[in-house]
Amino acid sequence: GGADPSVVGKRMVVQVTNIGYDVTGDHSFDIMIPGAGQGAFSSGCTAQFAGFSVGDFDCDNRYGGCSQLSGCARLPLEFQDACNWRYNWYGWLQSEGKTNNPFVDFRRVRCPQHLTDISGSVPEDDGQFPTAEGADLFV
Repeated sequence: GGADPSVVGKRMVVQVTNIGYDVTGDHSFDIMIPGAGQGAFSSGCTAQFAGFSVGDFDCDNRYGGCSQLSGCARLPLEFQDACNWRYNWYGWLQSEGKTNNPFVDFRRVRCPQHLTDISGSVPEDDGQFPTAEGADLFV
C-alpha cells in the first residue's frame, strides 16, 4: 500500500457495483480498469469482443494486468484510453509499486447521473447522501 506522490490529493468519484468477496481487508474495493487484470472472472470480455483472446484484456496477467503502458494497445480501441489512464493519472506501479492498492480516504456520496446512466443502477438509498459537488471531500 501507499501512493505515488503524484496521486496524493487527487479525487475521483466511483460507483461501487459489487462487494468483492475476493478482496480482503477493511474497506477494500477494486477499481475496474481496463487492462488491470480480470481476476477470477475471465470469460466476460471475450464473450463481448470477438477476435480478442482472454490474454489481450490483461496482458496474460489475471491479477494485476498489464505491467507496461504499451500493453494497453492489446485491448479493444474503446478501452485503451481507460487503460492509459491507469498509468498517466493513477501512476500505476510508480514509486516501487505503491500505487498498486494505495491507501485512500473515502466517503459515500450520491452517485452522479452520468455514472448511473452508464451502469443502469441507482442504489435505493442514494437520495440520503450528499451530491459529490456538495460533499466536503476533504474532511
